[in-house]
Amino acid sequence: MLEPLLESEIKEKILLFIFTHVESYAREIVKAFVFNLDTVQNQLLNLERGGVLYSKIKGKVRLFGINPRYPFKKELEQLLKKVLDFVPEDEKKKFYTPRLRPRRTGKPL
Repeated sequence: MLEPLLESEIKEKILLFIFTHVESYAREIVKAFVFNLDTVQNQLLNLERGGVLYSKIKGKVRLFGINPRYPFKKELEQLLKKVLDFVPEDEKKKFYTPRLRPRRTGKPL
């Protein structure tokens, strides 16, 4: 839907995925959409260089999120929210899949 504006369907889906998950990493996006890892990493880095995204290292993972200092952050989020209204239901599930991580209780199993 935003392809003419963003020049790439992959970039659109990356932004929507990060918008719905707040933060994400390249492999998580690749798993959701079956994209090429190099392509996703390049798009993430391009968006970071443009100031749209930020990244931080957490353990061995580089997390990306929408840059709170991006001058058009509110407008971008409103646009992404509007686009989600037009995404087909089967596709929408990819954006809202919950992360399934085991809880750390500190107790041995």
